[in-house]
Amino acid sequence: MSVHKRRFDASLWFGGSLVAFLLLLGIAGPLVFRNPDEMSTFYLAPPGAHGFLLGTDQFGRSELTRIIWGIRTSLEISFISIGIACILGVSIGLFAAKSKAFDMGIMRIMDVLLAFPAMLLAIGIMAMVGPGITGVIEAITIVYLPIFARVSRAPAIEQMTREYIEAEHSLGASTIRILFRHVLTNIWPVIIIQLSLAISDAILIEAALSYLGLGVVPPAASLGELLASGQSLMFTDPWLVVFPGIAIALAVLGFNVLGDAIRDRGAVRGQ
Repeated sequence: MSVHKRRFDASLWFGGSLVAFLLLLGIAGPLVFRNPDEMSTFYLAPPGAHGFLLGTDQFGRSELTRIIWGIRTSLEISFISIGIACILGVSIGLFAAKSKAFDMGIMRIMDVLLAFPAMLLAIGIMAMVGPGITGVIEAITIVYLPIFARVSRAPAIEQMTREYIEAEHSLGASTIRILFRHVLTNIWPVIIIQLSLAISDAILIEAALSYLGLGVVPPAASLGELLASGQSLMFTDPWLVVFPGIAIALAVLGFNVLGDAIRDRGAVRGQ
């Protein structure tokens, strides 16, 4: 086994295990730690004190519980928004590859959206729709819609020149069947890679919006909101920002490493 193969296999296992752990924590954690807003009489308890593994915040709430619920919120928003962006964006990319008229119209709109930096576009959308989970989902969806359209369009155009597409046309196959039954099945590895990387970016955008007060509205738990609420106490009670920061870093690291490993595996197979 080559050094390169061992490296991306290790990355695949590491990234996959970390993502699986975060998913398990986000799904099963809230079933054990049910109330992130439950207050105690122990205010700003350090980690390990009074039975609180990661300490408490200024309201006596368990930091561990709120981080677990924050991970759930981040994953929920990221998966929903990126899922919608992927479905719509890939559909746009496929139809743009098939129709030149559609390509000239819709892809110019996608180019306009791509001209804006992702974070700036998300902030602008949140300023219009207002804070809240629904608004964050809408903002991230709009940010990544043109990215998936562009990522799927180029390989779809290449697939449309293949002989098997001409054979399908001669057999009377419909456009929908050709695009979603044949073309999509041949470009899905590129989309899977983009999905993994986009989810990591979506986690960062959600955290940043919540940190700025434009995202998830308190008292709902969000990793970005935890950073914002603990910022004023970071020098006296650093666990209020250290642990949420670690959670964000692990989530982003996991999906990035997983995406890179999938990309490397695809590159090796394509050799």
